Amino acid sequence: MASVKKVAAVDFGSSTLKFALFQVDTVNGLSLLDYEIKDLGLDPSKEEDRLSVMLEGLQGIVSQRKLNGVPAICSLSGQFAFTRFVKLPPVSADQVDQMIGFEAQQNVPFPINEVVWDYQLLGGKSDSEYEALIVAIKDDFIEQAAAAVNASKLSLTKMDVSPLALVNSYFYSAPSHTDCTLLIDIGAKCSNLIFVEGNKIFARVIPIGGHMITQNISNEFQEPYKSAELLKHGKGFVGLGGAYADPEDAAAARISKIARSVYSRLHAEVSRSISFYRNQQGGSAPKQIVLSGGSAKMSYSDMFFKEKLNLPVEYFNPLQNVAIGPNINRDQLALDAPLMGELVGLGLRYTGETPVEVDLVPASVQERKQKKAQMPLFFAAAAVFFAAFLIAAGVNFYLNTKVQSKVAQLKKELQEMTSYSKQIEAADATFKEARLKADTFDRLIRQRDFWTDSLGSIHQAVQSSTGLWVTEMEISHNGAPITVIPQEKRAAAAAQPNAGPKPVNLAPYGTELVLRGFFESDLGYDFLNAFVQKLSETGLFEEVKILSRETLEDQVALNFHLEATFKEDQRPNFLP
Repeated sequence: MASVKKVAAVDFGSSTLKFALFQVDTVNGLSLLDYEIKDLGLDPSKEEDRLSVMLEGLQGIVSQRKLNGVPAICSLSGQFAFTRFVKLPPVSADQVDQMIGFEAQQNVPFPINEVVWDYQLLGGKSDSEYEALIVAIKDDFIEQAAAAVNASKLSLTKMDVSPLALVNSYFYSAPSHTDCTLLIDIGAKCSNLIFVEGNKIFARVIPIGGHMITQNISNEFQEPYKSAELLKHGKGFVGLGGAYADPEDAAAARISKIARSVYSRLHAEVSRSISFYRNQQGGSAPKQIVLSGGSAKMSYSDMFFKEKLNLPVEYFNPLQNVAIGPNINRDQLALDAPLMGELVGLGLRYTGETPVEVDLVPASVQERKQKKAQMPLFFAAAAVFFAAFLIAAGVNFYLNTKVQSKVAQLKKELQEMTSYSKQIEAADATFKEARLKADTFDRLIRQRDFWTDSLGSIHQAVQSSTGLWVTEMEISHNGAPITVIPQEKRAAAAAQPNAGPKPVNLAPYGTELVLRGFFESDLGYDFLNAFVQKLSETGLFEEVKILSRETLEDQVALNFHLEATFKEDQRPNFLP
């Protein structure tokens, strides 16, 4: 009998949240029951606002449809992922895992214990040669996405990245296509370039997308970001160039030239990627271009790439082999289809028929899975214990007349032990409460001295550098500004426990100290380097580096911009 179940797919984009509800039938495949694409109006350059808005949007989608407990798989934008294709030397099959672990440590540009990573073997030229796809994401990005899914009452099962979800969707939509195809997925902040040639795949993430067009419109028209986004959607199209006449609307003409300029930069990256794929990966030249993504919906995008690459261009329809539910507006779905490749690829992960299957679930989700897997063993042990108890009870009943006095004595001892046990539990609870308070006081005492000691050390370094002034100091968390929940909002949330989703404090501690200021130009750059050395000698920082400094020698004073990374044991704690 076919196994049928409902599953959810969630794609966290740079400024868009995409959701789909599928029905998975192991015999008949995938059916789309419902979907929603939310343009959250976020400026992709302001990452500090993204998580809270995404969380609110996902909670609204799930609560509206009453999907609590539905299994879900989600994907993150390719901008957050590090993807590397590596060729492995000839090794035996039992050494592949060890070799890939070594390659991951060599290629991932972060400490391996600070990322969640997985790999997929893609085969090679011979049975003894392998090519591996290694994917890694910083664990804090993964944990934030998992927290958003779990806070929305969905049951997170797998974590993917959007380029690989698109790969799975493309293979499902065009299973018999063997010629080299270049899939260009143009998002808000980045574009995914995916080469598919038979069973061979190769992907690159390019930091060019629709956000760059909006930002240039904002600068050109001196409008805020949201107004520039409305202008782009209302009047924007990719300029045709050449002998084509400009539109009568002057604003539309300016926007079309801005869009063409950004698309030209993307085309340059596409050309470089094609050359790299052919020369370094041994691939063939693409025979066709397939467009997808929200920014690819801009008018004349297909004509631009057709003109530049001299290849047939079409829009990706990932729903060709997906059954559509009766309650879905098919006219709107036809417009949204190029945006749904990631969602279809995620839904296919439940069918077990996908060529690329990486899983980047964080440690917190893996622990919950392990506990859930152990539950059958727990119930089996409980059943064995209960059976043993019944046997013991039967024997006890049979021998009751001979051991009545012994039973009475044991009952008395049991009562005494129970009394002692309750006293121990009460004392243990009191001890834990006192220990928690003591730990809190200890942390507060250490934090009380932190600012005076650390600022004193920094002040001493500045005082000993006559001719240098610090005008601005800022604490950041992994390069992003600190998000602090105001006291009045915390009090209001505590007074109304059912008021809805609570704000998320993204920065329980600071990781960097950013300094800005100026120094007398006559003192030279060695003077600034000496000041950096003094900061390093305070013992507070793991690394102090100069981010920028002015080079105009005819000024009295030169600006500088420093970033000092706190040592792990010196980080300022922002917990209440």
